[in-house]
Amino acid sequence: MRVRLLLAVLLVMIGVFAGTSVVYGAEYFDNKDIGRGVIHITYDGGGKTKVIIQKDDKKYTYDINSAGKKESFPLQLGNGDYKVSLYQNTTGNSYKLIASKNLNVKISNPDSVYLTSTQNIDWNVDSKAVKKAVELTKDVDGLDKKAKVLWDFMVNNNAYDYDKLSKLPNGYIPVIDQTLAEKKGICYDFSSLYAAMLRSQGTPAKLVKGYAPKNAVGYHAWNEVYDAEKKEWLIIDTTYDVQVIKKNPKTSMTKNAADFNKVYEY
Repeated sequence: MRVRLLLAVLLVMIGVFAGTSVVYGAEYFDNKDIGRGVIHITYDGGGKTKVIIQKDDKKYTYDINSAGKKESFPLQLGNGDYKVSLYQNTTGNSYKLIASKNLNVKISNPDSVYLTSTQNIDWNVDSKAVKKAVELTKDVDGLDKKAKVLWDFMVNNNAYDYDKLSKLPNGYIPVIDQTLAEKKGICYDFSSLYAAMLRSQGTPAKLVKGYAPKNAVGYHAWNEVYDAEKKEWLIIDTTYDVQVIKKNPKTSMTKNAADFNKVYEY
């Protein structure tokens, strides 16, 4: 027993210090839904923990909940080989590798990635925000019309919280039902809420982060919503519209792509 335990520890240490993939810790990863473009991770080791999802030269880094709660992360970089790694903070900015898993991802419908519940767009059928979306769209036919109804609700029933940004904790994640109840928030809150409401009604929606220089808001979050008829992604910025709709009731729901510089999409 001692020999086996020592061998397991040595294998982990080799993986950590050599920077290679390790099999130990694979139980943290649940890949039953990778065909829908999402991987589930559960880790209860305590401390500050990060997940890195990488494909080719692109990677996304997330803070993970360390209390044993299952969290879901998108595989939005297309079909192919991914590496998902779990790191735990040791001291300062140093991290050790806890586990990693290689995935061969084949998603039959690329839009399914943007219909699921994920860490920063967390929803389910019992979410109050989802029930609100059902209420608002129950007599509306067509996904494009539903997007407009939900956009009207967002921009006419919320206010930008100018004080919140300076008080945000590291690793802040929006809670859609909280945003719905408080009727205020920042761009991250609004884009998460709008995406969740749309996804719950069958409309593919992205939460996008980047820059909107012409809106003079610096680093920003907005949405891209899929128009099946036009077969294109429409840019919608509810945060900007919340702040201008009263002065300009004819504000257009869709925006000009030239005014936005995408860095990440979820």
